[in-house]
Amino acid sequence: MLWILLITVFVYIGMIIYTKHRIGITLIGAGLLLICGVVTQYYDAGKAFLGFPSEIVILIIVLTLFTSTFEQLEFINYIGYEFLRFTRKKRIRIMVFMSLLVYAISLFMNNLTVVLFFATIALYMIIEYDLPVIPLLVSIVIGSNIGGAALPWADTPAVVLTLYSDFTLIDFLNKLFIPCLLYAIGLSFYTYVWYKRLASSKRGSPFEKKPEVDWKKLNKFLVLFIVYIIGVSVGPFINISIAYVSLVFGGILLCMRKKDEMTMLNELPILDSLVFLITLFLIGSVLQESGILSSTSEYIIGLTGNNPYLITLSVLLIAFLTSTLLSAGPAAATLLPICNTLATLVPFKLIYAALALGILCGSSMLPWSATGGPILLSQTRSFLDKSAKDPGMHHSPKKIEEIKQIFSLGSYLAFSVPFALTMLAVSGAYLMIYIAVMS
Repeated sequence: MLWILLITVFVYIGMIIYTKHRIGITLIGAGLLLICGVVTQYYDAGKAFLGFPSEIVILIIVLTLFTSTFEQLEFINYIGYEFLRFTRKKRIRIMVFMSLLVYAISLFMNNLTVVLFFATIALYMIIEYDLPVIPLLVSIVIGSNIGGAALPWADTPAVVLTLYSDFTLIDFLNKLFIPCLLYAIGLSFYTYVWYKRLASSKRGSPFEKKPEVDWKKLNKFLVLFIVYIIGVSVGPFINISIAYVSLVFGGILLCMRKKDEMTMLNELPILDSLVFLITLFLIGSVLQESGILSSTSEYIIGLTGNNPYLITLSVLLIAFLTSTLLSAGPAAATLLPICNTLATLVPFKLIYAALALGILCGSSMLPWSATGGPILLSQTRSFLDKSAKDPGMHHSPKKIEEIKQIFSLGSYLAFSVPFALTMLAVSGAYLMIYIAVMS
């Protein structure tokens, strides 16, 4: 067990210190953990390898295909244009309403879709409107996490919680929706504070000209996309994998596009994100299969002496730490069986609310703690590559360098950590008050 922990710790230290080589470091760590599992027979490496997130990989590929299609048909620019009309082109309103809009759409649409859409829009606005980089981009990831936690179909942990526990839609509404709404409002205010600290006095005018959208051509792709999102949202509740749904609609999209299929797939700027997510899921699977996470969690909870207050806080903190290191999906899958065992000791199904809120807080900490983080980084890298090759894109070298700050872990954490820890503290207080008042 010690060598598993040592390899995992070295992997995470390496990712933090050598951020430029984080993908290579996670690949080495995941490979070593699987090889050691085979050599020592301490756990079934084959079962751990089944932690390969095939559903997430297929989902990301198909969503990126749709995003690429919408971008080429000017639909992304049209959304940006309408958003600026709504905010009246005032920079403060852009900063405040971006995270709220992302939160609202994430209530009904998968987080990955939202981040793919709004990362590109935000990057153009940063360039043309001279907006602070870190607050706007990181608030998109955190806002999508908050929206994804509030309803049973919105994100992977919420779907897992709905399918494998008795936590119902009513429970989501009366235990999670209100605190998540407050967190979304708090995030917009927090982003505004950062904007006031970092914004320059310069103004710009992005998306001034209304894009010429070929609606006749676009409408068929929009209809296909809406039906696809409905299928992805409903599928898990009728035992149909989101991967199966994604394969069908991805195939239809490829057939509908006139562009060469191989060219389309080769142009998708997501390979780095896919590799990174795969290795994180594999590391999480090894820790789960080896029993380290379950044993540690059960030991910590065993120290609570069946006290519902302490049990609830323990689950909240364990979910926070696990999702911070291993991402939201593996955290939900790992800790839900423990929560099912402890459910009778905590009233009002709050054990599941603690799990959901802990995962929300933890997944908002690091760039790789939620699937939206690596996608944001990938979209940013693609945007920078495109801006370097396209002389028609208006930008200043100084602003391009500012955008590259998103790849600095320190810059990312300076914004994400204070807000995530604030959510964690408020969540703990909320759960304690809920038990005390309702008991």
